[in-house]
Amino acid sequence: MKLTALLLAILPTLISAECFTGGEFWDRNLAPSAVNRACRALAGDYRRDQSKVEKLGQRNGQCYVFELKRIASGSDANLRRITEDECKNGMNKELFGCDRGGESSYKNWSYKADPNRGPC
Repeated sequence: MKLTALLLAILPTLISAECFTGGEFWDRNLAPSAVNRACRALAGDYRRDQSKVEKLGQRNGQCYVFELKRIASGSDANLRRITEDECKNGMNKELFGCDRGGESSYKNWSYKADPNRGPC
């Protein structure tokens, strides 16, 4: 009963999720620190439909692209702040849940994390 109630409380906030099926794989030794650096840069205030992108070159020759977008419904035009920890929580789901990166949207935020070949 408690598990069902917990799932019902969590699931409605997830709008969509997709793992990429092609492209580069994450380097699991480098990617966690890249998420930390990206979220330091991406944390802050966002207007409705505003997005920010952080591209980080890695010593293995890959370019990690992190995109954070504020999504809102209706007339919610107020600024909304995302903390570094909330950003890391969302981006780490893409890192650890998707071997080649992915994209997920929740009630207020859309997270995209994509490992690419070559320089940024």
